[in-house]
Amino acid sequence: MSAIAIELEQTLASLDPCQATLLERLVGDALKLVKAKSLPPGVDANGWPLGHFEKYAGSFANEPLEEPVDLPPEPCTDA
Repeated sequence: MSAIAIELEQTLASLDPCQATLLERLVGDALKLVKAKSLPPGVDANGWPLGHFEKYAGSFANEPLEEPVDLPPEPCTDA
């Protein structure tokens, strides 16, 4: 077992269940990213079509935007 695998296992064991679940999701997302062999043509590194954000930049320039009311944080639920 590699040093990183040992450290991950020890860290997961020391975290509360909610934090451990979040860490597992992050590691899972990182693994999916690394396992992706190639992206289809016309897509950036995050999976967005090339030029997507440039196409819509400034779309709401003349629209009044109101700041939403801050909601209380959601409690962490164990999976």
